[in-house]
Amino acid sequence: MGQVLTQDGRIRIAVEKSNVSRKTLYSHDWTDPTTWYEQSVRVVEEVATDSGNHVRYVLSNFNVIDNYHGKISEEDFLTDSDGYSYRVVVKVNDTQKTEQDPHYGTGGDYTIDYDDGYIDFLSALDAEDEVKVTYHYENGSRFTIKPTSGKCLDLSLAEIQFSTDVELMDTILFATYGLADVFAPGYYPPGTMIPLTNPVKYKTMRDFYNDAVRAYPKIAALGGAGWRGCNFDTVVLDWDYVSAVRLHGAYGMEIRVSLEHDEPVQGTFATATFYCMSVDAGDCGH
Repeated sequence: MGQVLTQDGRIRIAVEKSNVSRKTLYSHDWTDPTTWYEQSVRVVEEVATDSGNHVRYVLSNFNVIDNYHGKISEEDFLTDSDGYSYRVVVKVNDTQKTEQDPHYGTGGDYTIDYDDGYIDFLSALDAEDEVKVTYHYENGSRFTIKPTSGKCLDLSLAEIQFSTDVELMDTILFATYGLADVFAPGYYPPGTMIPLTNPVKYKTMRDFYNDAVRAYPKIAALGGAGWRGCNFDTVVLDWDYVSAVRLHGAYGMEIRVSLEHDEPVQGTFATATFYCMSVDAGDCGH
């Protein structure tokens, strides 16, 4: 079929959105280490220590990963690299108990202080009762953007959302990695991941302003004072890439976003969203 022209001889075109699979990735909240799940360590049936009142039982670790209280977008179905859920499991004498549902704020058998790492039962246990807890605890701030097996991932748009009370306490790194087997064969042990470029370093808020393409009008606090609301005004910065950043799964390519010294951002929240398209490896090209 030939080209269709306008009356003045220009090619008439139609633009439509791609129909390849869409993939949106939601980062940790860098103000809250209980959301830093990617590098977390799993502990299986640790016997918690009775604080003495048979109500509070203390864990050996703090910053317990919390994917139950709306801290991480799409949190309900997150699993670790071995396929285990991040949900905390509490057993008393090998009988599983129920965490209080945040929707009601009442009921259930216990609540958890995820920051400090302890379980509070709503009714005192007996002195001889044994409490076993399976959980994950934070072990680093890294969040990775990478394709699934047999795919390429095209990153076309990214946003960062800051509550207006944030205070940067650390440098935020944005670094691309790939397999040394592909990018530097013979120089490293097989399977070694190496940086492919110098990382982008955001040391100050000005670095974010300089690098972002645009900022949206400030979003006012909305949704009320409860856990479902956003209690501070929000600044949204946008990276609308001129060309998509392609990550080849076969080359082990990935982007790592992290805090250089794992020092949390102070304030209410600091998150990022990455808008991607997932492409079959055979359609990726080189």
